[in-house]
Amino acid sequence: MGLVSVTKCHGTGNDFIILDARGAADRPYPAIARTLCERRFAIGADGLLVLGDPQKPDMDASMRIFNADGSEAEMCGNGIRCIARYLYEENPERSEASIETPGGVIETKIVPWEGAPAVRVAMGEPKFKSGSSGKLDRSLTLNGESMPAYSVSMGNPHVVLFTTRDPAVYDLDKVAGEIATWKVFDSQPNVELGQVVRDGIRMRVHERGAGETWACGTGACAVAATAIVTGQMKSPVSVRTKGGMVRVEWQGAGNPSYLTGNAELIFRTEVELPSGAEARESLS
Repeated sequence: MGLVSVTKCHGTGNDFIILDARGAADRPYPAIARTLCERRFAIGADGLLVLGDPQKPDMDASMRIFNADGSEAEMCGNGIRCIARYLYEENPERSEASIETPGGVIETKIVPWEGAPAVRVAMGEPKFKSGSSGKLDRSLTLNGESMPAYSVSMGNPHVVLFTTRDPAVYDLDKVAGEIATWKVFDSQPNVELGQVVRDGIRMRVHERGAGETWACGTGACAVAATAIVTGQMKSPVSVRTKGGMVRVEWQGAGNPSYLTGNAELIFRTEVELPSGAEARESLS
């Protein structure tokens, strides 16, 4: 496969590797993701972001998202911020960008955030799977506490549960494993545990194909929107994860949600990948 130039980046601690594939032929991206995202034997990341040429002439770029296990995701709020920051650093006069994703066209804008450039993303309208709040006809008991579950799509599937205690005290892997057996969506959902506190929401997230991550942009939107429709919070909502804080704005049904947070480019490097479709496996 030869030498490949990549950029390591993160959005609120949710880290990625950007592969700029504009003007290039398709590569075995699932295998590349498995190879490069390995934390102890490669660069390490939660996922691979493939920056490509847009299909429509009025778009700025396209983005595909591959989880660390090689599976492809429909949308990634933190990833799209990283791509927008990458395009901005390439051309600082381009403060707004329209980016094609498998989940639809996403509009981004560079804004100030704690003294540095950040990205505000139009994430689309949250879609609740079951009724106006997405409340499912089942609940989950965690540490003796029964919690209702809510299903919402942000272009990718999510199941949200609200806890009365700090989400850190729960076994998130066990929770996600049980919810995966529910078959709420056609594909395995991301799972969020949220605790409503005075100044916002504390959140932990388990992302399909990656496990627990330090943040999740679509997950933050899912949690905030669910808190809004259930009357627990009003827009805007601050969502804090292990990787930091983002802001979610949503004015209710019929309106898009907006996600604002940091996006940092950490370093750029070149890596040599083995040839063949099973790049990751050949390194075993």
